[in-house]
Amino acid sequence: MTIKRFCTLFLLVGGVFFFSSCSNNQKRAKESANSFLTLYFQTDYDSAANFCTSELGSELKESIKSITSLEKGVKEMIVQQTSKMKTEITSVEPAHTKDSLIVNYKVILPSFPNGIDSKMVLVKREKEWLVASFGQSN
Repeated sequence: MTIKRFCTLFLLVGGVFFFSSCSNNQKRAKESANSFLTLYFQTDYDSAANFCTSELGSELKESIKSITSLEKGVKEMIVQQTSKMKTEITSVEPAHTKDSLIVNYKVILPSFPNGIDSKMVLVKREKEWLVASFGQSN
């Protein structure tokens, strides 16, 4: 095998591994984002916090306190309304830093079937993709 063929083969194999790694990262980030959104819109903030950075997780746990202090009928109405919301991830893109991704998603309401576009930022901590912020409009 000539040096030129070896170099070409090396570059091809390296490119496949690089793109496979990027795709795998995006897939895992998308799975984390889906899990978070599902739990969040089920108002299971305590479980949703497990898919967040410690800072955002603390904010969600504070939200639990404000919801549990509401009257029973108001709590039930909030849970009923949010459970009707559906989410759909539309894309995953690289962010400004190496270990972060932007996840674009739609929140679909029964009265607004086209959905509302939003985005979240996920950061990689060790091997996990965690939600660092969410709910920003695109």
